[in-house]
Amino acid sequence: MSNQPPKWAAGFLRWFCKEEFLDEIEGDLFEMYFKRTVKSAWLADAFFIWNVIRSFRPINFKRTQLINNWTMNLFKNYTKIYFRRFRKEASHYSINIFGLAMGFCILFLILMFVYDEQNIDGFHSKKDRIFQVVNIYNDDEGSFKFVSSPGPLAEAMKADFPAIEEVAHLTYTGSQVMVKGDVRIAERDWAVGTASIFNILDFEITKGDPHKDFNGQAGVVITEDLAKRLFGHTDVVGEVLDESRFGPAEVLATMKEMPQNSSYRFSTIYIGKYDQWPENWQRYIELWRGRFAQTWVLLKDGKSPEDVLSLKDDFLDKHVPEDFREHIDIDLMNIKDIHLGSTGIERGGMSPTLATPYSDNQFVSTILLLGFLVIFIAALNYINLSSVQALKRTLEASMRKINGAKNRNLVIQLFYETFLTVIIAYALAILLIAILFPYFLVIANKSFELNLLFSLDMIPYHISTIMVIWVISGVVPALYYSKLKRSLLITKNAFSGKGDLLRKILVGIQYAFSIFLIIGSIVIYRQLDYIQNKDLGFNNEQLITLDINSGTARRSFKEILQGLKNSVNVVNASTSSRVPGEWKNIPTANLASNFSEDPLEVSHYGVDHNWLDTYGMKLQQGENFSGNDKTDSLSILINSKTVELMDLEEPIGKNLWVMNGRDSVRMKVIGIIEDFHYESLYQPIGPVVVTNWNNHIIAIDYFTIRYAGNTQEVLNHIEEVNFTFDPETPADINFLEDQWKRFYKSEESRATIMLIASVISIIVSAFGLFGLINFTVEQRTKEIGIRKVLGASFNSITTLVLREYFILLILAIVVAIPISWWLFGDWLTDFAYRINLTPDLALAAFGIVLIISFTTVILRIFRIARANPVQSIRYE
Repeated sequence: MSNQPPKWAAGFLRWFCKEEFLDEIEGDLFEMYFKRTVKSAWLADAFFIWNVIRSFRPINFKRTQLINNWTMNLFKNYTKIYFRRFRKEASHYSINIFGLAMGFCILFLILMFVYDEQNIDGFHSKKDRIFQVVNIYNDDEGSFKFVSSPGPLAEAMKADFPAIEEVAHLTYTGSQVMVKGDVRIAERDWAVGTASIFNILDFEITKGDPHKDFNGQAGVVITEDLAKRLFGHTDVVGEVLDESRFGPAEVLATMKEMPQNSSYRFSTIYIGKYDQWPENWQRYIELWRGRFAQTWVLLKDGKSPEDVLSLKDDFLDKHVPEDFREHIDIDLMNIKDIHLGSTGIERGGMSPTLATPYSDNQFVSTILLLGFLVIFIAALNYINLSSVQALKRTLEASMRKINGAKNRNLVIQLFYETFLTVIIAYALAILLIAILFPYFLVIANKSFELNLLFSLDMIPYHISTIMVIWVISGVVPALYYSKLKRSLLITKNAFSGKGDLLRKILVGIQYAFSIFLIIGSIVIYRQLDYIQNKDLGFNNEQLITLDINSGTARRSFKEILQGLKNSVNVVNASTSSRVPGEWKNIPTANLASNFSEDPLEVSHYGVDHNWLDTYGMKLQQGENFSGNDKTDSLSILINSKTVELMDLEEPIGKNLWVMNGRDSVRMKVIGIIEDFHYESLYQPIGPVVVTNWNNHIIAIDYFTIRYAGNTQEVLNHIEEVNFTFDPETPADINFLEDQWKRFYKSEESRATIMLIASVISIIVSAFGLFGLINFTVEQRTKEIGIRKVLGASFNSITTLVLREYFILLILAIVVAIPISWWLFGDWLTDFAYRINLTPDLALAAFGIVLIISFTTVILRIFRIARANPVQSIRYE
């Protein structure tokens, strides 16, 4: 009969069915099949397949043991041989295991770091629907993005966009002191907003209701920790603070401390009644030209940002004043993208203080790539050294083949031993992580728990990394074993030349990676050293700032300054509106020679006549403020950059208009200050105008004290003076040098992680190089002995072995340097002030790798070179 049942189904039946049942079952199925083909061939096929599936029952299965006694004995034998060789060649196995362990350790630490970075703010239950509005300002100089936006924006968006479910404000209006009875606390981690913020972001409310009505300008929600510090207990809902940023404030609710993986960790959130704020504040809140607050939106289920942004042009045309419309635009950023996606977005305006500084996707991708690079280098080492080890075991392999072993048995043994090595290295890596974890948290400036390592999100990385390293590391040696013939039994080094090209390529790759990482480490170190030691235009060491947080201190500032100077440890003291290295926003003003011309926007400082001396700033031309308030009120100092940008040929004595949007005052330039850095070195020095403290445009906000001698005595003196003149406000003291370090804290953490990973990868490469050179020297033991007998010197023998590695190193330099220049040059462009990439970087990398190679060769050859040549010749 021409029709036959599906071959695959019949084959499957024969594969699983017991021999004693097969003839009967197969005969019945075939008989029924042929009968059905008379009616329909496709129906007969379908029923045949169905009956085969029905026959797939445990009672019909062939008796088979995947792991029988023979198999168990075989793996037991493999295990004994593995540990026997481990004892015999401890250095080889130790290098392999420790190299892989360090690779695993660095990779998993970096994976935890990256996971935490990518999940900042990921704890919010509605995170996929939460968006922050990005305010975009356009002018002739370009497009600028801000996290703060106009006050009326939130409510207008809720009214006009059907896709929006909820909106909220969050803003920050400067320092605050919270008072309850005799307890006074200066708190910085706070914000004021609308109660709807609790409908958008996740705050764990323990007692009370943030939406409750209250009297006054604001109610307040505080953490349980702050409640304990203020009231002595946590059951404080309904109690009233005696004093706060907004006067007496009722406690509406208490909440748990916010998670560590949050951009903001507020201890205090005020719920503001803006209609009861002073009139000048209400005018600013209603201003479409201002940047009063962050605007948060919660989209409805199923809605996307495009549903909002597609309507934004009509929305802005409707609400924004016509003469300002061309300058303003908006965008939406998901809360999950804020931490890594805010590069280039300024925090100007009245934005709450970040608890976790922004990072960026480029760094996270780089550090993740570095982690995989380290494990890749460790894997290359293992591949190289394992292939070498396979070549040294030809005698053992040949004996197994003569006794009946097939190539697959040799390959299974090899993969089994590789698996043991990888698992031991993995276990050692977990131990290393447990030991190093507390130090890693300090370096990375993180606070996650060690159990993150074994979270459900991380387990796939464990399994996949182990499997990939295991398979890749076993493939190359397995290829050698697959070509082994019985005739190689007697020849000890039968495969001595096999795989040389592959090993050289892998060594060259390791050299290239090592050079790349060495150059990167040096560049990072030099740049960080440069920005930390660059001349700032003033001396920020031994400077203490004291915040002015009350009207009492402002009115008594001269008496406070005099009191501060009444200490042998105080060199000088001054007052100013802002300080260089400002952690708040720096106010700006506009300068113009004529009232009708386009003004230059400049950073604006209001200071007293001691400010320049206190900071150690220098005058290029002219003179400082005299200390006569009446005369100084109409005088200004400008920096060299301002002279350059305004093209002032003879600036001293020139009258300039100083404008800030509300006031315009004509003032005389009396001095030119040498340019000084007032922001991080990521930013170039910009134009600056310095007015006297009584300039009617900007108010003083700081005292700065230059001290010498006992630091603790100075701090005690400052607190005593503060209490004498302003007993109701706690002293808010900062070391200016620490504030400058804040600019680079996250960069230092990143750089340290990269440096450590780089050093580990270089060490791992050195391990591999040691093992390979060890093998090379061992291969050439007889040759070295003969050369010694013929009169070869130690230097000539060393040169002979090192020559091929030197050539590989030269080739690696040619490949690695252009890539290093390109990548690290791009990283340096983020800094306005940076080091130059110079040839000595390449020479340093070349020298370090060369020294490692030379040292490894010399140590290994030294023993053979000093040995009796007869023993070397008899080696085989």
